[in-house]
Amino acid sequence: MCSFRSRFARIALAACLISPAAAWAQIYVDLSITDEPPPLPMYEQPPIPDEGYIWSPGYWAYGPEGYYWVPGTWVRPPAAGLLWTPGYWAWNDDRYVFYPGYWAPQVGFYGGVNYGYGYTGFGYLGGYWANGAFNYNRSINNFGNRHIRHFYNKPVVNRHTADNSSYNGGNGGTRARPDERQQRYEHERHVGPTPVQRQHQDAASGNQELWASVNHGRPPIAATNRPGRFSGAGVVGARPGGQPMNEQPRPGGASRPEGDRAGAQQRSPAGGPAVLPANPVRGNAAQQAERMQEQVRSQQEQQQRAQQQLEQQRQHAQDIQQRHQQQQQFEQQRQRTQQTQQQHQQEQQLDQQRQRAQQSQQQQQRQLQQQQQQLEQQRQRAQEGQQQQQRQPQQQQQQLEQQRQRAQQTQQQHEQQPRDDRRRDDRGRE
Repeated sequence: MCSFRSRFARIALAACLISPAAAWAQIYVDLSITDEPPPLPMYEQPPIPDEGYIWSPGYWAYGPEGYYWVPGTWVRPPAAGLLWTPGYWAWNDDRYVFYPGYWAPQVGFYGGVNYGYGYTGFGYLGGYWANGAFNYNRSINNFGNRHIRHFYNKPVVNRHTADNSSYNGGNGGTRARPDERQQRYEHERHVGPTPVQRQHQDAASGNQELWASVNHGRPPIAATNRPGRFSGAGVVGARPGGQPMNEQPRPGGASRPEGDRAGAQQRSPAGGPAVLPANPVRGNAAQQAERMQEQVRSQQEQQQRAQQQLEQQRQHAQDIQQRHQQQQQFEQQRQRTQQTQQQHQQEQQLDQQRQRAQQSQQQQQRQLQQQQQQLEQQRQRAQEGQQQQQRQPQQQQQQLEQQRQRAQQTQQQHEQQPRDDRRRDDRGRE
């Protein structure tokens, strides 16, 4: 049975592994683990449930019952443009330390652990982001019956090699070290696992079939197509291959006491993070075999780095080409906009010219109308003058006729008066 302090340390570890943080790459687990993490199980990747998911490989976590397997699964990133950097165990300063995974624009250092399916130990070859969409490498990802719109085909050598070590450093671990870029990525802003990922790990910690003490390093649920789904379609078990956990040779041939199944005890704060006792010296044959394995690992890591660099160069070239295309499109749009503006200006100028022509035509029409009115008035005045001239002789004739008539009347009166006088005289004489 493990001590109360050891159990408390394990509970603190489980809480730390599922708690969010802004920069997860700089967090490690402050526990003392007496056993090295089990090897990675071999399994087939389940089909992707839908476009927009990114593969998150399985890993060994630590809880109150010791190591347990968190199945690999497809997860949605918290935001477009983010990639998943898997967590990993590392032998650091005579102790095993766990560095949780995180989301970031670039894939950081994850111990050189070959998780498979794009996570070859250096970077990620399973896809990349472009124009807000994730492009999948068809040679790595299992599409199943899904129709994936954004994909490419880039074969990767040694998708998952025979080296299934799950930790970095120590005896039997990877020998990878972070390069300058990966060291720089560690100090940049990160996003911790999503709530779905934390729930997925929490569900795995409570599933006894996933405990290493029960499955001996071969979990029956090695991967699943959706987080938290541990039964039914889409669940994949570990396939035969590699060495079961309970068949691994322990350092120096020693076996762990039966009562120390949990294998963890808390160190004092001055002692630093979790530690394991140093492994004893092996024999010459074992050392030679280990050196050969290290050489093979080194060559594989160099090949993986070269592939990663080629992939990054290809992606960089694609990004440059896309930016060039975008600049060309922007230039074409700018030219079309200028042409449209010029056409609009020309139309405005034509419209202004048309309006000025209409105004000039209307002004000319008004001038013609005024001239016609003036001519008409002159013609009317000429007619009136002519009529007046025609009326003047008639009036003169009428006046002459009236004068003649008055003269005749006057003459008649003069002639009549003597007669009347004579008549009066005659009457008077009578």
